[in-house]
Amino acid sequence: MKRINIKDLARMLSINASTVSRALADHPDISDATKARVHTAAKELNYTPNLHAKFFRQKASGLIAVVLPEFNMFFIPEMMKAINHSLGKNGYTLIMFFSNNSTEKEAEIINHCISWVVDGVLISMAEDTNSLNHLNVLRDAGIPVVLMDKVIENECFPTVTIDDFTTTFDAVSHLIHTGCKNILGVFGHEGLQISKQRFGGFIKALTANGIHFNANNIIYKDANFQEKFEKTIQEALYDGIFFMSDELLSVSYPTLVQYALYPKKLKIIAISDGTFPNQIYPKADYFLHSAYELGTVASESLMEYIQDKNKEVNHFKLKTYFKTKY
Repeated sequence: MKRINIKDLARMLSINASTVSRALADHPDISDATKARVHTAAKELNYTPNLHAKFFRQKASGLIAVVLPEFNMFFIPEMMKAINHSLGKNGYTLIMFFSNNSTEKEAEIINHCISWVVDGVLISMAEDTNSLNHLNVLRDAGIPVVLMDKVIENECFPTVTIDDFTTTFDAVSHLIHTGCKNILGVFGHEGLQISKQRFGGFIKALTANGIHFNANNIIYKDANFQEKFEKTIQEALYDGIFFMSDELLSVSYPTLVQYALYPKKLKIIAISDGTFPNQIYPKADYFLHSAYELGTVASESLMEYIQDKNKEVNHFKLKTYFKTKY
């Protein structure tokens, strides 16, 4: 069946196409009776607006693209709730993309964003992304971009993160101050800036407290992560473990239970949005990294760049807070 357009509606109602268009847009010059006729006919005939034509006329789509490396049950839901709330109240609609932690896929998505004429992009980088060159097409097209959480330090695009180095330093120092001396660090993909920053904080905390760093006391996320984690905790008598995320804590926790290590033989701490540490027993200490706050600040920042595309590039570092089970 042929798709109904504004001209078809105008012909059926015996009015001008411009009148139909203004009635659908709730223009004040159009009478309530005419608006009612047009909306009723549009509903009965399943009329949907031609978005491409609308974008061309208004020079804006009302769409914001959110590009994420993956979906998991931690952090992402609360962050998306915040983004949807913040952008929704500003009249924007979200379209979500997942790069599956692939730079190549990430670049494809960026091209889709250009085709969809999005008004702005919020992006968390894929694990193997080490350059932002593929984002230059957005900048050249005048489409504002804000990097969030998993970012690459740069001078061209604004970022919203926590102070990964300091938060990790504080978390590991807490383990040390509670008596831990042989601490395992569990990190995400080795190439991510977020992993590098948190690794730096881990090393600094050890050396600042007179503890020798052993390279064997580090595990990075990869395809064999769970196997490596199980082998590592059996080979050394760790008395503390630092997890750089809820996701890593959640996939490791069953092994800790299996070998009766937590809480009897070791202490754990994580950087977390507070979900998983409060679901296990006994609850775990963590440094709160609010996903909702990050989503809100990233969204509000993007709004500012949409309204003022000459705005100076800023880099926000959100505060984290120590939370204890006691």
